[in-house]
Amino acid sequence: MNTVKIGEKLIGEGHPPFFIAELGTCHEGNLDVALDLTRKAVEAGADCIKSELFYETEVRDNSAIKTFSIRGKRYEVPLLDHMRRYQFTLDQHHEIKKLADQLGVPFMATAHDEERVDFLVRIGAESIKIASPDIVHYPLIRYAARSGLALVLDTGGAWQHEVEMAVKIARDAGCERLIVNHQPDGHPGEPWQHNLRVMSRYMELFQTPVGLSDHFDGYEMVHAAVAAGAQVIEKPISRDRFMEACEHIWSVTIEDLPEVLRTMHMVYEAMGQPQKPMKPGLRPQSPHRVALVAKRNLVQGDIINLTNITFGKPRLGIGVEHWDELEGHTLSNPVSEGAFIRWEDIS
Repeated sequence: MNTVKIGEKLIGEGHPPFFIAELGTCHEGNLDVALDLTRKAVEAGADCIKSELFYETEVRDNSAIKTFSIRGKRYEVPLLDHMRRYQFTLDQHHEIKKLADQLGVPFMATAHDEERVDFLVRIGAESIKIASPDIVHYPLIRYAARSGLALVLDTGGAWQHEVEMAVKIARDAGCERLIVNHQPDGHPGEPWQHNLRVMSRYMELFQTPVGLSDHFDGYEMVHAAVAAGAQVIEKPISRDRFMEACEHIWSVTIEDLPEVLRTMHMVYEAMGQPQKPMKPGLRPQSPHRVALVAKRNLVQGDIINLTNITFGKPRLGIGVEHWDELEGHTLSNPVSEGAFIRWEDIS
C-alpha cells in the first residue's frame, strides 16, 4: 500500500491515524472562534487543520433549502442564508492557514471550484479536499489533481464504481498523493449506516490510505473506524456540540478532543500487527506454561511416557509443547521424583 506524506506525517499502513480537525461551520461564522479552535486543536494533538472554501456565489437558485437534523428535530433554512452566515473570505482562510503554519501543522481545505484550488496552491496548503457531492465532478477532480497537492476524496453516498472512476481520473491527471475517505450516509449517520468494512475494500482496490469522515453524534465511530483500519479520521471541532446548528451535532468539543485523541491512539496501538511479533531469537514463552517432571525416581533407560512423567510449573525444564516429539524416548540420566526433565537427560 502506498503511503502519503502531509506535512511531516506519513499516512498509511504502519503509521498512527492522522486526525484532521475540521472547522467546517463550527466556527460559527467568527474568525476569532476559528483561530481559537485551531490553537486548541493543535494543543490537543490534531495533525491537520481544515476549513471549507464555500461561498454564496455557488448558489444559483435563491429558493434552495438547506436541511439538517439535530437529535430528531428537522431544520430547514434557506441555503443562501446558511452560506452567508458561515462563509469566510479567502483572506480569512489565509489567516487560519498562517496560524497553522505558526503552530507547525499542515492546513488543507475543501475546494469547490478552480479559483479556490488556485488559492490553496498560492498560499501553500498541503492538501485539497473534494467534497462528497463532487465525487462525480470530474473537471474539478482533474484540476485539483494537477495542482501537485495531496488530494482527499470524500465518497459520501457514491457507488463503488463512482469512487473507482474518481480515483482513476485523479491518478490519470497526475495525482501522486491520494487519500480516499469513506463517508457514511446521514448527517448525522446512525451506526447501521456506517458500513465501516467498506474501508478495507477501498484499501484493497486502491492501495492508498483510507479514512473516515466522521458525521456521528458521538465519539464512538472514531474509535470503531481506527479498529477497522482507518488511517485518517476527519471530524469537526466545536466549542459546543449541543448547539442547535448544523455540524455541531457530529463535532467533537474542543474540551473533549485530547481524550478522544488519546483513546484513538490507544485503540491503534492495541490493534497491533496481523501476526504476533516475536523477539529476535526467542520463542514466545510464558513461565506459566508447564514442563516435564519426573513422576517418580527414574533411572537411565526409563521411557518418556505418561506412566513416568507428569507436568508442573514454573517452566524450568523441557516444555510440554515438545511432548509429541519426545514420547517414547529413553532417559540417559537418572532423575529424582519431582525434578524437571532437561534436554541433557534425554537419549
